Amino acid sequence: MKEMLKEAGIVTLVCFIFTLFIILFTPYPASELVYQQFKAGSPAQAPSDYQQLKKEVSVQKDLTYESLLPSNKYDLLRPKGSKKVPVIIWIHGGGYVGGQKSDTEIYATMLASRGFAVANMDYSLAPTNRYPSPLIQVSDLYHELAKNAKAYNLDMSQIIVAGDSAGGQIAAQYTTIQLDKSYSKQVNLPQDIPAKNLVGTVLLCTPFSLEALTQESSSIILDYFVKKIGWAYTGTSNWEDSEMVKEADLLTVVKKPFPKTFIADGNTFSFADQGKAFAKVLKDSGSDVTTVFYDETDTELMHEYQFDLSLKESQETFKQLTQFLDEVKK
Repeated sequence: MKEMLKEAGIVTLVCFIFTLFIILFTPYPASELVYQQFKAGSPAQAPSDYQQLKKEVSVQKDLTYESLLPSNKYDLLRPKGSKKVPVIIWIHGGGYVGGQKSDTEIYATMLASRGFAVANMDYSLAPTNRYPSPLIQVSDLYHELAKNAKAYNLDMSQIIVAGDSAGGQIAAQYTTIQLDKSYSKQVNLPQDIPAKNLVGTVLLCTPFSLEALTQESSSIILDYFVKKIGWAYTGTSNWEDSEMVKEADLLTVVKKPFPKTFIADGNTFSFADQGKAFAKVLKDSGSDVTTVFYDETDTELMHEYQFDLSLKESQETFKQLTQFLDEVKK
């Protein structure tokens, strides 16, 4: 009996050590935890008139865009009718390791009701598929839309690239690739969209510098997740010093003017300071930038607050976003 207990104790100890090793020295447990958190669904709240807005929008769900990478699905939402409309490519958030297109379905529907075709995309997630997989898939989706523009009545001369949270970082980096030939060569990713056709960028609650996140964290737990998710996305444990992080740091790599850009963020557990810093980078480059930020002394707005349309601040942000988009239209 004692021998059996001894063996059981050894097995338990080995399992504990192995589990501890996995938690401390791989990105997988943290990534899985974040993935499951996002899999539960977005806390988005629809506006009071949402059911009426839905009646004005046609939706084609789970369309496939040709890609060598998995999760190559998108929903196409557009106003009913045969009129050709501008296109918004929307890239969801989720820390590169989670999230899905359904998280932004309410917002996409609202935008479609305002006269846009919204290609609301899924893309492959880390750690199974690492950087630059999402950027490659934005390119894949663009080519799919261009190929089917006539069938879907898409005005491909008016493209807006948009994203929230990590999706905003992907959107901003993809935009940089399109507008800066030398940067495109540096990251070895193609320029797809003619510059004159890329008319706008929308970036909500976006981390523009992964490196800065490691310096800004004041929480041991948050710091743990930042480091592990960075590892998951880059594939290297010491990613803070990697060339990949440097080339994806939008606070330093953006040299060319952006198209008209809309930047908004909350003020609690989000990236408002980075959003303001990136707005300055764009303005210094000669870009036309619209920003929406709220003072934390007035109200507390968490990360991705804009999707809770029960909040008056979210409603105001959406109002300003639609005004911006109306100005972007040719």
